[in-house]
Amino acid sequence: MKKILAISLAAAFLLLAGCSGAAPGEEDATALKFTDAVSLETLTALDGKAVSIVGYMATLSPLSGKFLYLMNMPYQSCPFCVPNTTQLANTMAVYAPEGQTFGYTDQAIRVTGTLRIEDYTDEYGYAYNYRIADASYEIVDLAALSEDYALWQSIASDGVVAEINSMFDYLHFLCQWTEYQSSYTGEDGSEVVYFLYPGDVEMYLQDTGPYGYAQEAGENYFPGLIERIRAISANGLEDLVSIVESSQQVADTALAELRAGNYTYDSAADKYALQKNEDLYNEWYDVYSQFALWLAKWEI
Repeated sequence: MKKILAISLAAAFLLLAGCSGAAPGEEDATALKFTDAVSLETLTALDGKAVSIVGYMATLSPLSGKFLYLMNMPYQSCPFCVPNTTQLANTMAVYAPEGQTFGYTDQAIRVTGTLRIEDYTDEYGYAYNYRIADASYEIVDLAALSEDYALWQSIASDGVVAEINSMFDYLHFLCQWTEYQSSYTGEDGSEVVYFLYPGDVEMYLQDTGPYGYAQEAGENYFPGLIERIRAISANGLEDLVSIVESSQQVADTALAELRAGNYTYDSAADKYALQKNEDLYNEWYDVYSQFALWLAKWEI
């Protein structure tokens, strides 16, 4: 289902002192890019070493200021996750030195700290297998660093990238609905958890509420995303347009499988199984991977 994440007010960060910890010097640090984080293998060689990376703070971070979420796009309230998980995607967790805090800024920053490769789940429930520890940051002039600065600012401020990221939740739901669960309260007051039935899926596709997918299931949804992309740049973002077009094809395929009844029912487990479960998952994963690589390529 869609995850409704609590958003901490950015104003609260203004009360926090900026981090002044003694992080490794920038001259000693290996410069990272968000594309490096697509593969953990790339980062493993830098475990325990000084690194630096340029990005933006997401406004969702603990009020204590002890860590922040760094993304390569501005104006984001919540970090991105792999659909239907709490695994961070295109987002790096950055931790201040013990006893120190980060102050909030909406400007681009260069973070410098020590890369730690370890499985970690933070207080928000987000999971990741690497983070930057004992870090400090400095504000940078992004316009001087990137020729694509103006275009990237336009993409980020429009919000279409965040919408496309959410679209992959919908796509995953269509391709893997048999693995989703819901619940109700039994007569004895206990919670009863069950796997979705086909009728439940259709209900979610018609639901206009925060947990429903009526908007995404509408016939104008994908064309509307493409229209928004081309309004930002008539021909400079055709790679993103291609990803949205491929996503629509995957959605159409998954919906056709659902409505053709191409699934089986295991009465003992009270669970449905898609006949093309693996194929649908792979189609979803392929197009999501394309988007993840596209998103990470916007280096700043």
